[in-house]
Amino acid sequence: MAKVCAIFGGSRGIGKAVAQLLAWKGYRLAIIARNLEVAQTTVNRLGGMYIMVYFVFKFV
Repeated sequence: MAKVCAIFGGSRGIGKAVAQLLAWKGYRLAIIARNLEVAQTTVNRLGGMYIMVYFVFKFV
């Protein structure tokens, strides 16, 4: 069974570092971020097939 992890704020900073580590260890990732373009760039750099990107927007 594959390990799955949802990372909030996974497109930059500590969240990105955690995403890199877990991707390297073979986890499937769901990266949740406010900026879709930055999140997609992070996913492309990780190069994994099993990474999903979710766009979360601010409620005012």
